[in-house]
Amino acid sequence: MTPERFASVEAYNAANPDCPMPTEPSRRNCLRGYHAAMRGVADDVAGTEATLTIDFLPGGAPGPDEPDRTGTVVATRWGDGPVLVLADDTPLREAWKAITRQWPTRLSEVQGVLASAPTPVASRGHAG
Repeated sequence: MTPERFASVEAYNAANPDCPMPTEPSRRNCLRGYHAAMRGVADDVAGTEATLTIDFLPGGAPGPDEPDRTGTVVATRWGDGPVLVLADDTPLREAWKAITRQWPTRLSEVQGVLASAPTPVASRGHAG
């Protein structure tokens, strides 16, 4: 499945006001996200092979002492656009745990992990 794509953080935020990505780089960089040990996740879905990070919105993936929250999982070019929506209405802690258990290095692997997570993770996108 091809993820829903927004050209910029601002475009994503306009369409997703309940799960915004911070627009200021300093706040964006503080989010707890997944980046495959600082190597990035290769974009093998769109074929660009760009390196991406996986972000958990709003507020980053919950830490061990934080309550779980429901939100959206996106892929970005290290916090910049485009923003690819991988899953929404998702328990962020479950998504984080599923991803970090597998340590995927490619975007298609992240999508597979989210699709097979023990707690249902709703994917968002379109076929094609």
